[in-house]
Amino acid sequence: MHRAHVKSGGRYPVLRALGILSMVGALGIVLMGLYAIGWSLFAAPANMTEKMALVGGAVVGTFVLAVGVLAFAELIKLMIDIEHNTRMGAMGGAMGGAAGGAAAAEGNGSGVNVAVGGGRLAEIDEESAEAALLRGH
Repeated sequence: MHRAHVKSGGRYPVLRALGILSMVGALGIVLMGLYAIGWSLFAAPANMTEKMALVGGAVVGTFVLAVGVLAFAELIKLMIDIEHNTRMGAMGGAMGGAAGGAAAAEGNGSGVNVAVGGGRLAEIDEESAEAALLRGH
């Protein structure tokens, strides 16, 4: 049942899409900032001192806005990860925690214990929102 959520993009596809769109929006902000810098240098009706002030404002504004939007995207990913970790911790607690994991371990003949079912390591193959965007999902 859990694998179906992972394969379809996770439990919160709208939040993941919002995070991805925020990253694309940050790229748009950087491009608009470059345009504003170019306009300030070459097309602004002002003397060179005023043009440099406009360029400084465009650089600072672009940086602050882009970092703010990227921080928003990272906050969304952080909240999804916190929910996932809480869910996995609750499932581990329901299964008996460390005692249940130790009881489910069995030898594989080489002296190394292997947990039956894979435990938390089986969940490691989830793809990130960025990877899903790049793969076209």
